[in-house]
Amino acid sequence: MKNLQKSLVKNLLWEIVKFLEVNIEGRPEREILAMLSLVVSGNCQYSHQIPNKPPKEESLLTALNLINNDRLLPIKNSLFSAINQLKWSIDDGLFYETSSEIGRSYLNGNMHTELIGPKNGVFKHDDLRLGFFLLEPKTFYKDHQHEAPELYLNLSNGTSWRFETTRWVNKKAGSIIYNKPFRVHAMKVSSQPFFAVWCWPYNSSKKCILVPKKDWGKIEI
Repeated sequence: MKNLQKSLVKNLLWEIVKFLEVNIEGRPEREILAMLSLVVSGNCQYSHQIPNKPPKEESLLTALNLINNDRLLPIKNSLFSAINQLKWSIDDGLFYETSSEIGRSYLNGNMHTELIGPKNGVFKHDDLRLGFFLLEPKTFYKDHQHEAPELYLNLSNGTSWRFETTRWVNKKAGSIIYNKPFRVHAMKVSSQPFFAVWCWPYNSSKKCILVPKKDWGKIEI
């Protein structure tokens, strides 16, 4: 069983790397890709994770079944193969202080798994973390920032983002988003779940910090 988890997750990681190799453009993104490729191709330590039933299983399966972009199908198919080998978690203080007032929308609507990470990753790395991140429909993820640079590979359509300002932009499946350290960003999820690959290449032990905006009360119901 352990060998199966190791093999399926390693294959999934390679599919993510292959997509990024073809589609990444910016220099910071390529630096993250180089770090990730080195981890996946090297003799990274395997750490068996006890799989569980995803707490947001319905939304996860909905998100996966909505992926129809041909370029993303290898990742989708590899994830379907590995899905029963993963440990899924809810963020209730891992990425934010419990007193941060991140809000019920996020706390009730988030889920993630780590393929690489210092503690919960199937493959160990002291700092780099990579996995999948899900937000349920109609979730508002408040404006925040963090010391870690961040790379997102969006696997779903319909989520709006804003960066520093109050202007919202829609990001499609297959889009790649790079947030430099301390870049303020927020997300609004539509009627479909948000699902993405996420990566923090370093400073990944630092907590996220909320950046209050005047319109929060209007957005979060």
